[in-house]
Amino acid sequence: MATATYRELLRSNISFRRLWVGQMISELGTWFSFIAELGLVRMLSGSPLATTALLVARVLPFLLVAPVAGVFVDRRSRKRILIAADLLRALLVLGYLTVGAQGPVWVVYVCAALTSSCSTFFEAAKNSSIPNLVKPRELLTANVLMFSTRFLQFTLGAALGGVTAARFGYTAAFIVNSVSFVISALFILPIPGTAMHREVVEGVEAEKPGGRLLSDVRAGFEYIRSTPFVRGVILVNIGWATGGGMTNLLFDQIGGHLFARGAGDRGDWGVATLYTAGGVGLTIGMTLARRAGAWAADERRAGQFIGWSLVAHGICFAVAGAMPSLGLMSLWLMVSRLILGAEFGVQETLMMRALPDEFRGRVFTTDRALELAMMTVSMIVGGWMLTVTSPRTMMIVAGLLSASPGLVWLLALWLRRFSVPSHAVRESLFDAASAAR
Repeated sequence: MATATYRELLRSNISFRRLWVGQMISELGTWFSFIAELGLVRMLSGSPLATTALLVARVLPFLLVAPVAGVFVDRRSRKRILIAADLLRALLVLGYLTVGAQGPVWVVYVCAALTSSCSTFFEAAKNSSIPNLVKPRELLTANVLMFSTRFLQFTLGAALGGVTAARFGYTAAFIVNSVSFVISALFILPIPGTAMHREVVEGVEAEKPGGRLLSDVRAGFEYIRSTPFVRGVILVNIGWATGGGMTNLLFDQIGGHLFARGAGDRGDWGVATLYTAGGVGLTIGMTLARRAGAWAADERRAGQFIGWSLVAHGICFAVAGAMPSLGLMSLWLMVSRLILGAEFGVQETLMMRALPDEFRGRVFTTDRALELAMMTVSMIVGGWMLTVTSPRTMMIVAGLLSASPGLVWLLALWLRRFSVPSHAVRESLFDAASAAR
């Protein structure tokens, strides 16, 4: 896959640059807040089930809102959705400030759930807009830049959030997050709304807003069912979530309890260390995705890359669970996430190239909703597992579960059940199709 350089993309594409900068600022605030949310729940209730409840509260709304968000993103102004979601989140995260040292903890769950609902609309609109804001040869570079800086913000936000929570308390983190959403909205405001939609997709006039919600949702599911590659990617992401859903719970328990340094240590720094290691790995992996995309220059290589990357990532994550120290565990975790970041960058670009614009929002939200549904089940099972087994054992199990869909993917390719579409891989074919339109 031939790609543009980072400098070329950012210098020539002002609309993408604005979206990228806005997300970069808001993501930093989000991870400040997330570390504080975990710490707040640990302070109010040390039970792993309380942490599980917070994580479920952040995930479950996505499952309920995703079908509606997908249709709105495909049928309404994506720019308005992005700005509205940012401003609503700026207000909602201030709700955490009403929670004192004695609770009530349910306010944390409600704020997390409502903020997650708004984020569902934002992420769907953003991911659906990127292929329209950039040229075909810029798409992989745009994804790498968007997600690598997101993971970098994840890294910096987790580290700085841990320091801020430990030294200044949680209030500062929540205020920073609120301000970051407002700044994001201001960056998105100048982007032309028409640049985020295509009026004509694959030679067919896109449907106008106002179609019935249920029929639009059914049409999205039918497209997924009838498209083997898209269906395969969604299924492999669901399979990954069987182990991936336990990650946040594991980080909280291992960093916050297993490697806590004494009775006075709330574990914020240990949790931040694990998230930082994961973020560093994902950031490096995403920057390597352009090289991986250049190597995966045909359908066979692209398919093999996805499968073997998932297998290797899961094995490294399992090895991390057996490490005796926080440093060694963080190192293996970083390697695992590096592999996953490179795989994700290639996979996401292939999906964006393969999807027609009028279905993009519904496919992305369905993919994410089903993945998060499995993550929710995984978190609930993980919370129960922590009552009968150690966090280390659960981390090994989570890694092996995350590796298993890679093996299934490779087997399906070998049996020729599906293949990577040519136009998603070969730049010349993709450019020709775009020119024909």
